[in-house]
Amino acid sequence: MNVKKGWKRIGWFPVVILLLSMAKLWMIRGLVIYPLPGAACDDALMANWALSIASGNWTGPFSNYTFMKEVGFAFYLAVIYCLHLPYIFTTNLLYLFGCLILLYAVSHVVKKKWALCVIYAVILFHPVMTAVQTGQRVYRNAFGTALTLLIFGSLLNLYFEMEKGSFRRNCIWAVMAAGSLGFLWVTKSDTVWILPFALTVMAVTAGILIKKRKSMKMFPKLFLVFFPFLGIFLSSKSVELLNNIAYGSSEIAYYGPAMEILTGVEAEDSAENISLSRETFFRLCQCSPTLDTVKEAMEREMDKYDPYDTHPGDGNVEDGWIGWALLGAVDSAGYYKDCQTAGQFYQKVYEELNAAAKQGQIKLRDKSVLDACHISSSKERKELLGTIGEIWRFVASNRDMFSDTCALAEDDIAGSQTFERLTGNHAYYDMFDTDYYCMGWIIYPQYDLEELEVYVEDAEGNQYIRLDFEESEDVKESYPYVQGAEKCRFLAEWNGNGKDIPEFFIAAYQDGQKVVSARIAETGLADVQEEDCIGSVDGFFRKKGQQAVRREAQEAVRRCNGVFRVYQFFGNVLAWTGLIAYLAFTVTAFLEWKNKKYGTVNPWLVITGIGMSLLVLILGVAVTHLEKCPSINYMYLSAAYPLFNLAAVLSIIKCIESLAGKRKWKK
Repeated sequence: MNVKKGWKRIGWFPVVILLLSMAKLWMIRGLVIYPLPGAACDDALMANWALSIASGNWTGPFSNYTFMKEVGFAFYLAVIYCLHLPYIFTTNLLYLFGCLILLYAVSHVVKKKWALCVIYAVILFHPVMTAVQTGQRVYRNAFGTALTLLIFGSLLNLYFEMEKGSFRRNCIWAVMAAGSLGFLWVTKSDTVWILPFALTVMAVTAGILIKKRKSMKMFPKLFLVFFPFLGIFLSSKSVELLNNIAYGSSEIAYYGPAMEILTGVEAEDSAENISLSRETFFRLCQCSPTLDTVKEAMEREMDKYDPYDTHPGDGNVEDGWIGWALLGAVDSAGYYKDCQTAGQFYQKVYEELNAAAKQGQIKLRDKSVLDACHISSSKERKELLGTIGEIWRFVASNRDMFSDTCALAEDDIAGSQTFERLTGNHAYYDMFDTDYYCMGWIIYPQYDLEELEVYVEDAEGNQYIRLDFEESEDVKESYPYVQGAEKCRFLAEWNGNGKDIPEFFIAAYQDGQKVVSARIAETGLADVQEEDCIGSVDGFFRKKGQQAVRREAQEAVRRCNGVFRVYQFFGNVLAWTGLIAYLAFTVTAFLEWKNKKYGTVNPWLVITGIGMSLLVLILGVAVTHLEKCPSINYMYLSAAYPLFNLAAVLSIIKCIESLAGKRKWKK
């Protein structure tokens, strides 16, 4: 075979794209997850829901968090768990696929292959997919970013190929757009920022089809144009149906009205971002006997959330967390037994407070749309513009997007092990002074644990450490009939005396005779019957294994942070150059349109559409930041970064092409 002919037949472009893709997947090799088992309404909630979905129990027993979060990410976690796919690799692979789909869409307006390679590299390697709070954290931000690229790419491909492309090809783009838009809709509550872009693309596409109609054949394609919105309907209705099957309802009807009246009371002690102060809540309890039943629990919850505020220690809870505080209080008071009981509580609270408002006992604030958007006064409008500028600078600078080895403390072991099993990725624990480390609990139904001597030993019976036990109220509640359950938790550290020992056992002795032996496995106790021994291994670690995890993690972090520093260094330059290039490209494009040259229409629409979508997202984050709680964080802005860079690079490339073309035209 002639090598040169073979190379020409393949072309260099797909080879470069393949090499860039492989480099990205190699870059994340060894990166560890950052589990947050203490985030009860975020990471831990999604993990628990995922395990329930994987076992066929939807999101598990009804609780105060049911209906309060979107379930899409938990479903995604359940799928990769059942398929035994590693979370970080799979999510980055999905993001890579989104980059390819978006790149194909961009190829309709950028024909230079070198330029396409630059665009692909810029969006593919963005550190948002490897940063601690997005790529390493087991939460919805990285997944949502990947879905966003799929949505934008699919919609643009549908627009570019609707008129000339085959119906089958159009179906692929329509289904892909519907699936990704629908999935994102049930994954993140702020997906609404994508709708203006989606509606505009669909409206323009439909207009072109109607204007150039030649036969009835346009109607099937016209249906495909609006098919993506069917994805939102189907996904939402599917979640509602499953909730109705599992809990008898898909919502707690009066929760919203009750919260609206609770946070809408005029108060003398009102402060920034605090719609329900502690003092106001106590006053409302006097108006609502039902609300008064959760007063003590609400005080405890307010104490719990107060440290996370902008002004910790003031005794109040800001708007971003007050809803979670109320949920915790109502749950502690026992109203979340089932959906009906919770609904009745909120209904009574609403009716009692509404009656109090009509009787003049409390006065509700009049809050207009202008107030909600933080533009009711010149001062607020100035604050909003300033916050938008602050967010622009935050996104442009790629701030805080570093990767880390995420060394976890001893208290996080039990919960983090669940995340490891769920994701198929390692977490890193940095607290080992000995060769082996094990923590968990163990009880013996046929014996009193206080009368036993329990050791960690190897298969040959060599004993390494005798276990000391601590209090275990949770185990006692689950096994009240077993003697010793009230004090059965252990933490053991031991050395292997220079040997690499493959297996260890927890052996119980009575009067010098071994009565029960259970093998320590990473997922629990093995090779033992439940009537003889019950227990759990919350964490079992080999120092050598953790050292290997650390080495790989450090190498991955070094690679990822090398890329992060490049983006951080060039971020502001790219952002401002892109903005200037966009303004110049807009001027030259309008000049060409005046001369009836419309080759720049599509690229200008793509860049402008992306820019306007980002503006909607930034505006939403700015209003939330000013009205509810601090929100200028790359977690909430994660989807903005690759699109922000794409718009900048596209602007620079098209500006250069436009200016070069104009110079040639003059000659």
